Amino acid sequence: MNLKINLNPRCILYTLHVLVLLSPAFISAATIDAGSSYNEVLRKLGAPDGEIAVGNKQILTYGDAKITLRDKTVIKVSPELEDLLAKRTEKQKEIKAKRDANLVNFRGEWMTPGKRKKILRAEGEKRAHNKAAQSGSGWLTDFRAASDLAKAQNKKLLLNFTGSDWCGWCIKLENEVFSQPEFKKFAQENYILVKLDFPRKKRISASLKKQNQILAKKYKVKGYPSIVVLTPSGKFYKRGGYVKGGPNAFLRSIL
Repeated sequence: MNLKINLNPRCILYTLHVLVLLSPAFISAATIDAGSSYNEVLRKLGAPDGEIAVGNKQILTYGDAKITLRDKTVIKVSPELEDLLAKRTEKQKEIKAKRDANLVNFRGEWMTPGKRKKILRAEGEKRAHNKAAQSGSGWLTDFRAASDLAKAQNKKLLLNFTGSDWCGWCIKLENEVFSQPEFKKFAQENYILVKLDFPRKKRISASLKKQNQILAKKYKVKGYPSIVVLTPSGKFYKRGGYVKGGPNAFLRSIL
């Protein structure tokens, strides 16, 4: 006996959501009947979820429906096919209505093209913003991501409001404190560091600029550098700034 089994891993959900797009018109089970060819079945219904071949006999499955063929010609159609095609037609109508409303399906959710673009842009910016952290500098720029991390690791948030390319005191704080091994070691164990930059020469994304402005207003930042420490749950804990004396003096001022 020559037994050939070809199972396609796509499920019924795929059949209902995707294969329906192959045909713009309603397909009745009556259009697939005894005498229909194998190619005709594929043309009208699309690729099957599964296919079993035994000698010159084949069984195509579409969900719970089965189509039996001999020598590539249909000899039997199960009654479940009509119900399956009816569901496909209803799903097709839903999809058409969504598309007529200028919506797109993105990761299983219908939305406007603008929202999809915004999500992709935000994800790209988030990856870029967190590049510094991944490279080992320790500073995040995405406040929401940092907040989630602070909660997960039960660490305080240290927000550094800075003008990195123009503010002299900010540069001194960076050189005398943040770049020093003593601070880095203590911060790694106790803080999630967030750099909220307000540069004049260096360009940052519009979304990052907006985030920093909102946070500066929320925490009443009047000048730079301004340090705001939050609890792991995000509540205000302490405020600080430049302190002469290096890492130890600075850390004592915000503990």
